[in-house]
This record gives sequence, structure tokens and C-alpha cells, in this order.
Amino acid sequence: MRKRLEQLARAANAVLMAFAAVLAAVFLICGIYVMNDIYYSNRIAFSSYDLLKYRPDSQISEHDDPKTFSELKEINPDTVGWIELFDTNVNHPVLQGRDDVEYLNKDIYGESTVSGSIYLSAENDSGFSDWYSIIYGHHMNSGGMFGDIMKYLDADYFKAHSEGILQTERGDYKLTVIACVRTNAYEEIVYRIRDDAKERYPLIYEYIKEKAVSYSEIPEDLDGMQLLGLSTCNDAVTDGRVVVFASIRPWDKQLDGDPQSRMAKPEEPSGLAALYARGHRVSDKNWALLNLMCVICTFLTLLPLWALRPKFSQFSYAKKRIDELEKEREKEQDNDEKSDKSDELIRDLEHFIKKGRAGLLAEAVILLISAVVFLLTEDIRGYLVILDKWTPLMILIAAAALAADIICLRYRGKPTGPERE
Repeated sequence: MRKRLEQLARAANAVLMAFAAVLAAVFLICGIYVMNDIYYSNRIAFSSYDLLKYRPDSQISEHDDPKTFSELKEINPDTVGWIELFDTNVNHPVLQGRDDVEYLNKDIYGESTVSGSIYLSAENDSGFSDWYSIIYGHHMNSGGMFGDIMKYLDADYFKAHSEGILQTERGDYKLTVIACVRTNAYEEIVYRIRDDAKERYPLIYEYIKEKAVSYSEIPEDLDGMQLLGLSTCNDAVTDGRVVVFASIRPWDKQLDGDPQSRMAKPEEPSGLAALYARGHRVSDKNWALLNLMCVICTFLTLLPLWALRPKFSQFSYAKKRIDELEKEREKEQDNDEKSDKSDELIRDLEHFIKKGRAGLLAEAVILLISAVVFLLTEDIRGYLVILDKWTPLMILIAAAALAADIICLRYRGKPTGPERE
């Protein structure tokens, strides 16, 4: 009865340990995924080489082979423009969804992310022909997306960063920042889009003059210009918003110079820097965390960090026992029964050594296959996912390594210890 209780206790302990190990692995995978998602969200809040290289050339400048919006539209057909406020982190493609929620938490590649995208109000014309347009973007504490919009509350920053450019398929437009206003998400004067420009502009004009924290010369009418609002959230207030208002007019090369000389230039990262490029991912591929875990498990099957010495010392122990048994057999030549038993044990041990070496070779080959498959199918510069279409194959490879270990590196002959002979 006591033995049975001990066996049950050991079995229950093994089950609990296995459950704890699985739970720890799940927590580890989820933790790594969440940390990577935060890291990725912070990265894509900025536009670096891998996205800036798709930015269209200015239509004012002369180029032999100018880049157009076609490449950006191949990435996402909802792209309607590119906005940059010079010498700030506001330098992003502008998207427009079916509503004002679609790109709230989705990037230009269609991936879900808390940093979202910079997007034009769904109520506005995609060609920016409305007298008043609103562009939305998240406020990131790192300064990404529309994080720098908050800086316009400071008068000195406002004066030093008052110009920008809006590129559209219809042409390039000069942006001149005229005011920065604290408001709330329910202010209809700011967020209600209407066609009646002449009737609505006086209301916005008075609202800006009254509420502006920083402002410059605010035009009294819309003669020859349009109005653009850049809206972001204010972390200090739940429904608080900060809006930078800018006038829009067609870019005049003679008056404003070559816009290409003012636009931020993409610098291609090289070497390991490409893995840590600030901005969007440098690859459109995904990589799966479970696939990496399978490679690690395959490696740990070959070289177990928790039992490295016991695993490989069993071969030296087997050789030592063979030597001891051969000496014992020489002493007991007259005892046929013991001699036969020694011969059987020696055969078992020699078979185990051969099988074990074959198992180690098999595990090494399987580890190589696992690493090669991972490197060929995964791109760690891409976006992290939990699993992908290659995960079943990676699990199968890891299981093969474990099976080779169980079959080839577990002694299954008769006990060889002196106490059991």
C-alpha cells in the first residue's frame, strides 16, 4: 500500500511539474510576444529607410525617373498622400480608411499595432480638395507618429518648425503652421467636416483666436488657401486633444524653393544596424516565436543545459563497466552462468554505445536541419507572430530530435550496477 502511494505521489508530482513547465513556457512565449509588440509599435511610430525609400519624389523637382505613389499604393492602396513637417518626426504616409477607426490601430502593412497610422478623416475628399481637412495620428511618448504635435504648445518650437509639405497625387502643397489649440474630442467646430466653407471658416477663425496656445498670422478668410488640422490625443486629459492648424497652398518653386532639398533623406542601414533600424520593419515577412522555440528545444535536446554532464558521461561509464565486466569474466571463466551473464551485459553496453553515437549524430543533423529551415523560412527583421504555416514542420523536427534522444540515448539493457548483479 505504501509503495503504491509513493508511486501515485511521484506520478502526481511529475504531472504537476509538466503542467508548471507548460504554463511557464506559455507565459514566456506571451511575454516575449508582448515585449516584441511594444518594441515593434515604438519602431513603426517613426519612418526610417525601409519606408522612406518608397516616398514619392516631389513633383516640382526634375527627375529622370521620379518615384510616384504607385509603389506606396502597392503596399496599401488606401495611401492618399505623404506629410512632413520639416525637422520633426512628423514624416509619414497618409492613409484613408472606410471610417475613422480602421487605421486607428493598424499600420500601413495592415498589421495590428497600438501606434496605428497617420490617416485622413473618412469624411474628407481623398484628393484634399475640401476647404478643411483633418489628419489624425496617435501621440507617442517616444516622439513618433504625431508625438511632436504636442511640442507645438511651446512657442519657441512653434516658431522654429512652422513649415512642411503635403504630397498628393494631384501635386505638392506648402504647409504653413498658423496655430496650435488645446481642445476636446467632441468639439464640433474642429471635428465636424462640412462643405460650407464661407459659413464655417469664421467660426473656426474665432475659435482658433480664442483657444490657440501658440499661433502666428491667422488669415481672416480662405482666399487662395485651404485649412488642415493635425489632431492628436493629449495624455493628460482622457478626451483631450491637441490640434495644429496649417494653411495649404500649392507649392511654388520660385517662391518656396526646391522642396526636395527640404525633405528628409532616407539613409539605408547596413550590417547589424538593419536589424535595429528605427522605423518600420525592413522586411515584409513575418517570423514565428514558436518556430524559434522549436529550434531552441532541438538544440537543448542535443546539448541539455540542465543535464549536459550526465548525458555524455554515460558513454564513459558504459566503457568503464565493459572493462570491469571483462575483468570479472576472466576471473570467472569456470562459472559458465556468470560468464554468460557478463557477456550479455557487455553486448548490451556495446550496443548502447553504438546506438548512442548514432543518436548524437542524428540529433546534430536534425539540429542543422531545424536551423536551416528556420533561416530559410523566417525573417527576424519582420513582424513577430506566435505561429505561421511552417510551425507544424518545426514542431515535427523538434519531436524527431526528442524521439532520437529517447530511442538512442536511453539504456534499455539489463542493470549493470554491482548491487544488482
